[in-house]
Amino acid sequence: MGGCTLNSKMWVQILVGLNIISKAHGFSGGIFPQSCGSLLPEHDAFRPETSNPPFAVAFEFSRHPGDPVTVVLRSEGSTRFRGFMLDAQNSSSISSSSPVGQFLLLDSDISRLLDCYGSKGTAVSQKNNQAKSQVKVNWTAEGEEKDVIFRATFLERFDRFWDPISVHLPRFTTTMEPSSPEPSSPEPSSPEPTSPELSTKTDVTQTWEPTPKNSSEHTKKVAIILMCLDSIVEEVKMEVFNIQTFLFASKPFNFGLIKMSLLITSSLTFAADVASLVLFRVFPFEVAPVALVSVLVCFTSVELLAAFMPIGPSHELKPIWELVLRGCFALHHIFTTAVIFLGVVRSTDVDRRQNGGRSWTLIVMVAFSVWILLTHIWNLVLCFLKQTILDRNQTDQSKPTRRIRTVRCFLEYYQFLKKKIELKTIEFSLLFVLWTLSSSGTVIMGFFFSCVYSGVSVQQQWP
Repeated sequence: MGGCTLNSKMWVQILVGLNIISKAHGFSGGIFPQSCGSLLPEHDAFRPETSNPPFAVAFEFSRHPGDPVTVVLRSEGSTRFRGFMLDAQNSSSISSSSPVGQFLLLDSDISRLLDCYGSKGTAVSQKNNQAKSQVKVNWTAEGEEKDVIFRATFLERFDRFWDPISVHLPRFTTTMEPSSPEPSSPEPSSPEPTSPELSTKTDVTQTWEPTPKNSSEHTKKVAIILMCLDSIVEEVKMEVFNIQTFLFASKPFNFGLIKMSLLITSSLTFAADVASLVLFRVFPFEVAPVALVSVLVCFTSVELLAAFMPIGPSHELKPIWELVLRGCFALHHIFTTAVIFLGVVRSTDVDRRQNGGRSWTLIVMVAFSVWILLTHIWNLVLCFLKQTILDRNQTDQSKPTRRIRTVRCFLEYYQFLKKKIELKTIEFSLLFVLWTLSSSGTVIMGFFFSCVYSGVSVQQQWP
């Protein structure tokens, strides 16, 4: 009796264990029919990425109409995918989940067919969780020609996957060439039916948003490069203005050189700002960079206007003129740095995700932003020193001659200190210019190599 009870308990435990095993779903093998509608893995703790995935969907056609279309899922860079799901939908009723055609496996070791909505072979997924750079499957329309959209979801790892991307299947172009009828014989006979010849394009490949996206990204990078050049010219203009107004502004000829250099550098920055604004507006643009560059154009216009104003070295409005220019220089530099920083952050976002770390261009940009802050702190200190020296000169000139012997030692020390300040002004100004030149040049080189690499990738995708 006890043995029977023991056997009964054992069988109950076995049944419970089997039930638990049957409930423990592991989807690394790609069998997840519950995702037929959304194509998304049911990883409740994680949300899909909304950015452009580093993967593409392409098509390869054969030479004859009616043959299967080869659908290619592939990586566009070094990032590989472990999971995927692919289906074909009728574009006119994609919301009602209407699969179109049937898939045929080309490599059953890495992909498997899924039966969605009661139809066999209407979707494809991975067979294992190994990293993949390319997967090919065949697809047949099985019926009349329709406007078909292929949807694909890519999974890099368990916590990182993207929303489905949709790609239209290109129309299979044909040209009709009716054949000439055979000459009729004297005997009456019915002419042979003529059949049209179909000539088709072969090996047609379409990637997900290839040309507009790359062109837009390259255009934005060129605009950011122009902003880097603008930053260099603005820094040179600001430091040259500091040196000239601090050391050599007392004579009319020297003051004329100040206005001439201001006119030349402001013209260069105005051209760079306008060109960047045009480039940001060529393709679908984002509001932030366009607004920032528009403000930069306004600041540069004020600088150009100030260069044409009839202000001399002894004009009563000269202090206000210098103060307005210094304010424009500072705001211009800050807004330029903001545009560059915004462009670097958004352009290197994909690289940082692929490499799993920070981008070196972004690190340089952070250091550059900190240096710009130090530059403007230095300019404030320099402006304060200049005003102090001017006040001291006026005080010394107003002192009576009977006190000159008493303050002679102090004046000699003051003149020595003034020369030291002038020397340090030149040294620090050159240092700031060189650092701005090196950091901006580094960012420019980063964007240049990025454009070259993207251009090579596009040439490989479009033979």
